[in-house]
Amino acid sequence: MPNKVDEIEDEQVQPVLDTLRLLTGITIPVQKKTMVLFRLRKRLVQLKHPPLPDYLATLRHDKKEQQVFINLLTTNETSFFRTKRVWDFFQEEWLPQFHKQSGSATLKAWSAAASTGEEAASIAMACLDFQLRQPGFRFQVLATDVDTDVLAKAESGCFREVSVSRLRETHPTCYQRYFKPSPNGMYRMDAKVMRSIRFAVHNLMTSPIALMPQDVVFLRNVLIYFREEEQGQIIQKIAECLNPGSLLILGESECLTASNSLFTFVKPQIYRRTA
Repeated sequence: MPNKVDEIEDEQVQPVLDTLRLLTGITIPVQKKTMVLFRLRKRLVQLKHPPLPDYLATLRHDKKEQQVFINLLTTNETSFFRTKRVWDFFQEEWLPQFHKQSGSATLKAWSAAASTGEEAASIAMACLDFQLRQPGFRFQVLATDVDTDVLAKAESGCFREVSVSRLRETHPTCYQRYFKPSPNGMYRMDAKVMRSIRFAVHNLMTSPIALMPQDVVFLRNVLIYFREEEQGQIIQKIAECLNPGSLLILGESECLTASNSLFTFVKPQIYRRTA
């Protein structure tokens, strides 16, 4: 008999949310039941309507289905050069300072929740523009996400009109330099931008030791989806892969507490790894 997903009560939705938290650390409030059910319904239909408890039992051992489940329920929102003051600091203050102090060292930048790739591409474009002024400058961008679907979109280097239109208005030079319209209505990123970005699946609740060391980590609008306990664990793991003096950049509504001894405050959203 088909599973009546519409009739699932809050207490039945909670095991779904608990499973997501177990797999990723991400917390979705039960008040978002409608969104959760809408996304879950599609998958249960594809699987011929298994009872919800049976589906959750499958998730305990089926790694492939775990990834499908994660992709279904995670939220992805991003844009090019989001929050002007962050990029002004990164491009006008920090990049010149890093290049002056590090000499020939390669800058390693990590977009730690890359979604569909706009942030990683913004880092790469900013670094390429700086490289035009400083030809000896070298950099590498790492883009990771727990959602394999959005990561595949990021790796394709193709972006939708809705994503590119604002960039065209705010950064016309970047648009002209790094984008070309495609016949399918998408916009393709220039190959030299894509060559500078490495893509990888990564769960923020796992050790990033293989990703170290990094000089700057963009962890923007991610911590808000985690409880305080998981937030602390993520910050600890991020700190482990940063050299002293490296940067951590958070989202508009995120901040570190004054008691956090791993980072010092630089500017709103921007923190420096302590020595």
